[in-house]
Amino acid sequence: MDIFISKEKLAFFWFSAACVCLALTAWYVYDVAITSRGSMLYVPIEGSHVYVDRTMQDLDLDELVDYHTRLALETFLNRGPRGPLTMERLPFLFAGKGMEQVRKEIQDTKYDFHSRQMHQIMEVGQVRVQHFPNGDAETVTQGQIIRVSLDPASKEVVNQSFTVTARLNWERNQNLRDSRRFPFVCNNIEYSLSPYSSSE
Repeated sequence: MDIFISKEKLAFFWFSAACVCLALTAWYVYDVAITSRGSMLYVPIEGSHVYVDRTMQDLDLDELVDYHTRLALETFLNRGPRGPLTMERLPFLFAGKGMEQVRKEIQDTKYDFHSRQMHQIMEVGQVRVQHFPNGDAETVTQGQIIRVSLDPASKEVVNQSFTVTARLNWERNQNLRDSRRFPFVCNNIEYSLSPYSSSE
């Protein structure tokens, strides 16, 4: 073949081969990037605190709010003599009125937990989720609290169990820059305890 004899034709051949290789490489990288990228669930955009991707189904949102509910209740109600066991998570999960309620509850029960050396663990049961058109949500759940304390008078260990009913209201997180792992924050929490077992 005279293509390999003529320098001009040889140069043109290798130039063409290089262009074809670059084109194929670019196509391959683009294809890998498109097929392997994850679906974006939520990102901050101007004019809206959170954007929920249109590919998310109701079930996906339910799972997201369910996760927030479980984490919030465990963060709030898992406590020891010094207060919540994961106090540092509270500002990421509660905001506004919800944070005020949490702080007041912790302050009001601080003396009892300390004086009785009280420990308690929250076990969350099934969570029911309701979504609203504005992006807010409400969750209702039941569970139980297992509590162990020390009687101040007799110094005996006291074991107690409580049924917990909780209602939490959620809004879109307006501070995704500092807490981007939590697209929802709780702005209101109500719960009640009903004792069903005690060693007293």
